[in-house]
Amino acid sequence: MAKNKHNQETGSSIERSDERIAETQEVFTPPEICREMIERIPLETRKNPESKFLDNSAGSGNFLVELRDELVKYHNLDHVLDNMLYCVELMEDNHKEICERLDVPIDHPHYVCADALEYDYSFGEPIGVELFFT
Repeated sequence: MAKNKHNQETGSSIERSDERIAETQEVFTPPEICREMIERIPLETRKNPESKFLDNSAGSGNFLVELRDELVKYHNLDHVLDNMLYCVELMEDNHKEICERLDVPIDHPHYVCADALEYDYSFGEPIGVELFFT
């Protein structure tokens, strides 16, 4: 089984075979490209504490890590992780790696391991937000 170095060179510590990559189509976006994409998000959107960002094919989390690092320039880390970032990732090992890289528990309701084509995108209840009913 051949080992593919692309994903190791783009931020992931998980060894993936060429066969797995052919089956799952996992090709991760390099961090420098993620940063370029984030720079194109309008500054007022990045500064807005109500903004939400979803990566529905999160891979090993390169985009989320770079986006988190940008958003903490304007917001506290807990707010970013609990109110602004969301992801869906199909592969269990990738999901675990995302959570480790973001330093969130694997059962955090915003970072889910699921098929993005079938997930209901409710993401559970918000973290740290009181819900009031009248």
